[in-house]
Amino acid sequence: MSDPWSLLEVELVVADYFAMLRDELAGRPVDKSLHRRALHPLLNNRSEGSIEFKHQNISAVLINFDQPYINGYKPRQNYQGLLEQVVLEFGESDRQLAQVV
Repeated sequence: MSDPWSLLEVELVVADYFAMLRDELAGRPVDKSLHRRALHPLLNNRSEGSIEFKHQNISAVLINFDQPYINGYKPRQNYQGLLEQVVLEFGESDRQLAQVV
């Protein structure tokens, strides 16, 4: 089993997810693979599969709070408490996303 995701890693993956969500909600195409590959070197030896799983966890957080999520990232429950906290804080502070929603 790998180490738990650090605060910095969680913040990076959440920011990346919300960037994709903004694009999707605005009707712009989203290349999820490109996002994963760009994020990969910024994280602590995480596989692309692990990044995708974390994106799915973010979808679960958003669904649990009746918020829109990225189509194609099937929600995966049993997520890290830190992830929920960061997603909720990011969602509250993301004015650009609020305008799209």
